[in-house]
Amino acid sequence: MTGARLLKAVRPWFLILLLGYAHADAAPLDGGVQGLQSDVQRRLSGLLAPGAGALRLASPTYNGSEDLARLLQGPLQGADAIRIALLNSPDLQMLLGAEGRGITDLQGGSFPARLRASDEATLLGLRAFRAWVSAVSAERSAALLREARATADTADELTRRMVRAGNASRLTQAQSQATLSETTMALARGEQAAFAAREHLIRVLGLWGNQTGFTLTTALPALPASPPDRADLEAGAVAARSSLQAGRLNWQQKLAEAVPSNVDERWDALGDAARIRAEAIQVRSEARAAAFGLHTRWDMAHHLQTEVLPLRQFIHEELTLRYNGMLTSVFEVLADSRMRTQAEQDALEALRDYWLAFADVQAVLAGVAPEGNATAPAAASATARPGANKQAAH
Repeated sequence: MTGARLLKAVRPWFLILLLGYAHADAAPLDGGVQGLQSDVQRRLSGLLAPGAGALRLASPTYNGSEDLARLLQGPLQGADAIRIALLNSPDLQMLLGAEGRGITDLQGGSFPARLRASDEATLLGLRAFRAWVSAVSAERSAALLREARATADTADELTRRMVRAGNASRLTQAQSQATLSETTMALARGEQAAFAAREHLIRVLGLWGNQTGFTLTTALPALPASPPDRADLEAGAVAARSSLQAGRLNWQQKLAEAVPSNVDERWDALGDAARIRAEAIQVRSEARAAAFGLHTRWDMAHHLQTEVLPLRQFIHEELTLRYNGMLTSVFEVLADSRMRTQAEQDALEALRDYWLAFADVQAVLAGVAPEGNATAPAAASATARPGANKQAAH
């Protein structure tokens, strides 16, 4: 048989074999991550809008470009940030690509690769939410600092006019200039913090080019009317931590297969039990810390919103009435405006910290370690409060 005839005879069998391999791979490639997606959605359900549809992860047959474009159209919400990160993050895609078949529905939900992928995807979703919270609060903080800068600029201009008219001293003008300088520097730091927070969010979401021009929502979600009841958080954290459950099962299986019969084996058994207990202690401590942090942050934010802000608003309205009746100076009104802006800044930071603490609780419930209630740079909240106090004396 000639080479051409041999090739013609073999080709049908080769094609059949090739199609057989393609058919075998079709299930995990086309629908093999449904289980993983469901796991991650369940673990992040506390941060996702109810009824918004299933989470999607990138796969060899789905790049998510249409969903990504849709999510970037409107003002970016926290749930949108989570969906974009899970769909678009190169880091997550590298992990999924490295695990390959181990993450597909061909393997059980307790398969090690599947558990690792679920943990990392959950952590990524939590990081995206935290980055979104920080970016939104930083942009709002910069806006408040711009208001403080405008108020200081107005006060400085009025002071200059009064000095020229002989109604104020050069010392008063110097104090006004110092206040203006402080607010100018605070604004520069705040805008830098807002830029850095937005860039961090961009990196977490895996965006580039025109995608980075998205619009953030202008406000964080409102503070709940009461703090969430997390009395069962400790037990839930222990039940959700997959590594703890796997370690306990392995230890029990090891004991069932062979009861320790000598000193070395008994010491090994003691060490195995201690490792499991150590992780359980860590998980329980993380749960208590997250629950305490959530309640504390809620108390602080609630106090600022229901007590401090209304009080500052009342003072502002009273001073405005007195100014209109020529019973107080414009400088006192301007100084009060700066104090009111500072109170709004404090309330904003407290609300930000509450939602970061909320993310820590969600991490505990999802079975992963919380990454801590990190706060935005202190410079972002610096306003010219000392200058405001000086101006109030006039």
